[in-house]
Amino acid sequence: MMKKSAALGLTIALFIPVICYFFVKMTGEGAVNMPKKFFADSTSTRVVDGKTVYDTAWHKIPDFVLTNQLGRKVSPENYKGKILVVNTFFTRCPNICPALTRNVRTVQASFENPKRKQYGDTSIVQFLSLSVDPERDSVEALKKWADRFYVNNDNWDLLTGQKKEIYDLLLNDFKLGAQDGKDVDSNFIHSEKVILVDRDRIVRGFYNGLDSAQMGTLAEDIGKLFLERDRNKPSFFRQYIPLIPTLILIPIVIFIFGFVLKRKGTKLPE
Repeated sequence: MMKKSAALGLTIALFIPVICYFFVKMTGEGAVNMPKKFFADSTSTRVVDGKTVYDTAWHKIPDFVLTNQLGRKVSPENYKGKILVVNTFFTRCPNICPALTRNVRTVQASFENPKRKQYGDTSIVQFLSLSVDPERDSVEALKKWADRFYVNNDNWDLLTGQKKEIYDLLLNDFKLGAQDGKDVDSNFIHSEKVILVDRDRIVRGFYNGLDSAQMGTLAEDIGKLFLERDRNKPSFFRQYIPLIPTLILIPIVIFIFGFVLKRKGTKLPE
């Protein structure tokens, strides 16, 4: 007969994929404390199996078209599938904006991988700095600011455009005033807040860009969102579900086959 240890080892090996699948299924969801979502547009309820389920439509950052420091028109389509880190600034700012830009640059540098320069290191996160003084912040002024702080143009856009469009985005969509902790002057926004937006354009966090500890938390939260599974896509393990019956059946067949041969007195090669 086949050695018992070999048979046991084979059985365990065959069951490993099944065990892994159910382990991930049971522990994967909610194992990480993910950044919360902000600003629900609406909430509805429905009853499923006797339980009330809440469906929330989260507010999404709308389409926009602005101009970056390279003179290129950009829109959310340019950032599709990327996590966004957003802040405000203006190039004539003497103190807060330079410090804020340096801190954001530090976060950007933490996601740069010299071994992947051919990809531009843009696959994870995109940084956006919206000028709150766009009438003075021309493309040339933005480029000078970018060069001053060694901005990596591959995944950091300094943006200018129509003041009304920028201010509408900041106040009505990013809702900067609601989280700034003070009344925001709608005529001239000057905030140290940095905003985190996920791949679905949903706001997931606000951080003080002048606080190094909060910027460290921002970097951690970017990593968490990068690992967050897209719920609109099937789980990686779902493709293996059809194999589970086969994986369970194989050791059973081996056991029955060995049992029958043993009853007949036939020995399997060891």
